[in-house]
Amino acid sequence: MLTAALASFILISCSDDDDMPTPGTIGISTTNDSYDEGDGTIGITISTSSVYATDVTINYELTGTATEGEDYQSLAGSVVLPAGETTIVESLTLIDDTEVESSEEVILTITSTSNDEDIIGANNSLIITITDNDSYPFENGILVSHEGNFSQGNASISFVSGDLTTVENGIFKTVNDVDALGDTAQSISFHENMAYIVMNGSQKIEVVNRYTFESVTTIGGPNETDFLNPRYMAIANGKGYVTNWGDGSNPDDDYVAVIDLETNTVESTISVAEGPEKIITKDNTIYVALQGGFNQNNGVTVIDATTNSVTTTITVGDRPNSMQIDDSGNLWVLSSGNPAWTGNETAGQIDKINTSDNTVTTTMNYAVTEHPGSLEIEGATLYYYSGGSVYAMDTTASVLPTTAEIEGLRFYDMAVIDGKLYGVDAKDFVSNGSLEVYDLSDNTLFASKTLSIIPAGIYYNETAAR
Repeated sequence: MLTAALASFILISCSDDDDMPTPGTIGISTTNDSYDEGDGTIGITISTSSVYATDVTINYELTGTATEGEDYQSLAGSVVLPAGETTIVESLTLIDDTEVESSEEVILTITSTSNDEDIIGANNSLIITITDNDSYPFENGILVSHEGNFSQGNASISFVSGDLTTVENGIFKTVNDVDALGDTAQSISFHENMAYIVMNGSQKIEVVNRYTFESVTTIGGPNETDFLNPRYMAIANGKGYVTNWGDGSNPDDDYVAVIDLETNTVESTISVAEGPEKIITKDNTIYVALQGGFNQNNGVTVIDATTNSVTTTITVGDRPNSMQIDDSGNLWVLSSGNPAWTGNETAGQIDKINTSDNTVTTTMNYAVTEHPGSLEIEGATLYYYSGGSVYAMDTTASVLPTTAEIEGLRFYDMAVIDGKLYGVDAKDFVSNGSLEVYDLSDNTLFASKTLSIIPAGIYYNETAAR
């Protein structure tokens, strides 16, 4: 594509026989209007429709968001169109740096010519966009949290590139040159450019830049009182909300910690019933699944993030373990039911909740021996894991599926991202685990990657805003 900005000059040519001006037009053009910073040298063609008997000096200035000397090499500020010629090419050399940055513009504007009587028209500029070709090391890929062995301090975070060709284990330790991340990486949450790694055993949250994994700060710690068995975190009304099981011997000390994300400090707590686990938000309403912690529970507590007060608790199945919100704003809650070892085994259950009035509109029950988990959603399809298989159902369904999509699995957790099913297998919980990726268009195994010890959470880390 030829991009041309016509700099409407009137260049005057006179002779002894004729003192009337002869109009001429100078035009500026490049092959494209946008270039990658790695493209090297760009030719900017300055041409005229008239031929002049003497050299014409054309003066220009460079402005725009791009910086001379940093984004492109300095130019002279003028070119000479030789007598008898109709074109001259000025070379703009781009600098290919390693900094991740937004696209920037170079604006070349013709300001004058060597003929004092020349008149410059309104369209005298050419805009060139320079696009960045650099990326952050951990964007556009999958982050996997690893619990590690309890009390061994060997929790870690892995990164798997979006094309699944590269796996980097232990990225927090490597980037920050530390011996350990801590004990039991429970979950990861994102807010803007930050990632919040909830460390259950270390009673802390590590705050890092989500794209570089450089440490920003630590909230809490084993010798602090900010958290007590922290689990999961969600963001609402500009605050962070972290579920805490409290002391396992005390059923009345469970709470949600409220974090000021500007200061990275715990500013208050909200008391809830026993075992707050997964947490999800819809606008400024927070839903907390009461799984039961070290015991069993069967509710979803609703918190108003504008007042940080509990408004109601919705009864669902025993041990709610995962939640999703569909495109219509309905909350889906999957409960595993009490396991057999409790001596009071109960069936799993899935509930659909109308979030406008927080009432249960649909309940579907599993068999007593079925204990589903890991509810995921993509578009209008819900996915869950049960008995070594993954099942799918539409958000309009009123009965449970009877046929599995994929069987023979050993997932410790799973996620559905862009038409692919990602599942982590913790193996024997002392050896390296793996990430298994299935293409949901045909339910075939797409890739398998070796990870570190006890992979337990899967998170898509999007491309950073430029």
